[in-house]
Amino acid sequence: MENQYSSQWYESLARDLKSGAKAPTAPPVSSAAEIPEIAPIDFTDDFVSGRFVDTLEPPTVTNTNTKKKTKSKKKKKSDPLTNVILALSICVFLGSAGFLVYKYVIEPMQIQGQMEELKDSKGDGDNEVKSADNGIWTSGETVEEARNEDGTLKAFDKILAENPDTIGWIQVPNTPIDYAVVQTDDNDYYLTHNFAKKYDAAGCPFLDYQNVVGPNGQLSQCSVIYAHHRRNGTMFAKLKNYNEVDFYKQNPVIKFDTIYDRSEWVVFSNFRATTNSSTGKIFEYRKFDFKDANEFNEFVTAIKKRSYFNTPVDVNENDKILLLSTCSYEKQHWRMVIAARKVREGETIDVRSAEKNNSVLWP
Repeated sequence: MENQYSSQWYESLARDLKSGAKAPTAPPVSSAAEIPEIAPIDFTDDFVSGRFVDTLEPPTVTNTNTKKKTKSKKKKKSDPLTNVILALSICVFLGSAGFLVYKYVIEPMQIQGQMEELKDSKGDGDNEVKSADNGIWTSGETVEEARNEDGTLKAFDKILAENPDTIGWIQVPNTPIDYAVVQTDDNDYYLTHNFAKKYDAAGCPFLDYQNVVGPNGQLSQCSVIYAHHRRNGTMFAKLKNYNEVDFYKQNPVIKFDTIYDRSEWVVFSNFRATTNSSTGKIFEYRKFDFKDANEFNEFVTAIKKRSYFNTPVDVNENDKILLLSTCSYEKQHWRMVIAARKVREGETIDVRSAEKNNSVLWP
């Protein structure tokens, strides 16, 4: 009975140890002889077999047979086609950048520099056209100048030596328009050649080949000067300033000297015309002489109806008029034309009442 009791106690002890309970107090015995001799319990097998493994930290197992996998970095092969495309793209970019720098920086500087040299050789810096004073412009005194035997002004000698096609000089105040004007036997050559007769997309301002210019005031009743409308602001691009009435009021007079005579011209119209019936009704403004006064007056009236502004400047059959023609980017085939008449001797110009035309006759 005592041996059975003692064995149960040890088994209880083992269970308590597994569950984490506090070990029970050993049963009292009367003497050492009453304690049976029991073989010691080996708990090692219990821990190893997993009976108590839930109370322990799991062992770290190292698998010595596992090989560490490393990713080999393979060098990506270059694609020849990609390299060619990249090289071409770089070339296109550099070419485009170079073109823009030339067009918007170098070309205007070259044109300006060339014309400044020519202008200096003309030697009439004090003879520049002046702006109006609050819409009122007064003509200055006429100065007698030295002439050659053929009637040409000596001031043009050096310019004519540079290019015998020179026919005059055009100037519009408060714009870069300050250029020599040439004339040849067609209206094509100077579209693509500069004053030095070198190929140049900017061209050079030129008088229509049908116009007549000569000594003693000989000039067609209507003269037409053409030039490109360059997006970089050169040639006749700044004629668009006359779209603003305020600009017109301050700059109503332009200057066009021929190689024979100096003259100033008062602007009376800024109109649009088309050269192709697909973009409007064609108005033939390239007329040079008229059979009678009636035809001339009708022509002037047609120009005024098409003008951006209305002006008090009058024009009659005894006047001579000048047209400055360039491309207009408002519509394909359109032209922007500034019309002016020759200032009369001793005339005072008053354009203070000029105003926007709200009933423009468009092409």
